[in-house]
Amino acid sequence: MLGWATNNGNCALTWIIRSLTAIATLLATLLGPSVHAADFATDFDSLGPTVQQLTLESGRQVHYIDDGDPAWHPVVFTGGLGTSVRVIRLLDFLRSMREDLALRFITVERNGYGQTAFDPSLDMDDYVGEVQAVLQHLEITKFSVFGISGGGPYTSKIASLNAAHIQSVHMAATAPSLGGTDRCGEDGVTSGYAAILRYPMQFFGFPEDSPAHRVEGFQDTAYEEAARAHNLRGQRADPDPLNHETGLYCREPNIDTSMVKAPVYIYQGLADGVLAGVDPQAWQDAYPASNVTLRLYPGEGHDVQYRHLDQILLDLAGFANETLVCIDGDEQRVPDHSVEHAVSDGATLGLCAWRP
Repeated sequence: MLGWATNNGNCALTWIIRSLTAIATLLATLLGPSVHAADFATDFDSLGPTVQQLTLESGRQVHYIDDGDPAWHPVVFTGGLGTSVRVIRLLDFLRSMREDLALRFITVERNGYGQTAFDPSLDMDDYVGEVQAVLQHLEITKFSVFGISGGGPYTSKIASLNAAHIQSVHMAATAPSLGGTDRCGEDGVTSGYAAILRYPMQFFGFPEDSPAHRVEGFQDTAYEEAARAHNLRGQRADPDPLNHETGLYCREPNIDTSMVKAPVYIYQGLADGVLAGVDPQAWQDAYPASNVTLRLYPGEGHDVQYRHLDQILLDLAGFANETLVCIDGDEQRVPDHSVEHAVSDGATLGLCAWRP
């Protein structure tokens, strides 16, 4: 009798344990994994820099981005032809590196793009005035400048009118001048851009072999930038701002940067069809009082401003005379005079993430 009761009790206990286990398994399935308070976010994730607005004395609205800690080194960035102020997002694939190097990027939207109204009476000097107004508003007196592609002439103009305040000049995939009759006539390089404004995927499409495609989401972000720059205010790809901008390149082909004494860094792909015929040595003539460093990339095209952004950021942060390379899966900074030897030994330029 006692044995039966004991066995029966064990069976009952086993049944209860199995039932509780089954219930716990069912609840875990329905409710999902256990979540602790420490697993929740403490703040929102960024969706990108905020476009701010400054009203000039004339009443004109200037739109700008100030991205970075106020204590960091300020860099005035100017994007390429026909881009809005949010083109800075195309640099965000190295945002962490930029922050680690304590670089603060400021960019000001140009006439007629994105959120900024078009005024056909304004020229490059007026744009520089708007940049200066933003810098004064932000209480910035010393800064570097970084221009890419069609933003290069504007960057040169900023440097020429603020020579005493410039700490370094960085020019990627651009030229001392984008003007001249051979480039600005009806059959020139700049004449065909306006026709493709209504097709952002053409206006800002990168070739299939471009290394930019190695960055996840880069091409889609570029498409969105083109659409923002030319359609945001309902302007429906109005070609007037772009035609006006390319006209400025032609009307002001020679920008006097002879007073700039800050170091100058040039990044140019020697297979860049946009800059065909541009002699890199012309930069020394354009900046006669500066120490000019030419970073030339044989076989590379117009996308060097993104492919070698890592090197540009290092130069902006003051790591002069050093080149970033990937050696055996590790990033290293080597003296510029040792780069050729390192590459011959199998090193590749830039971050290891660029390796195929």
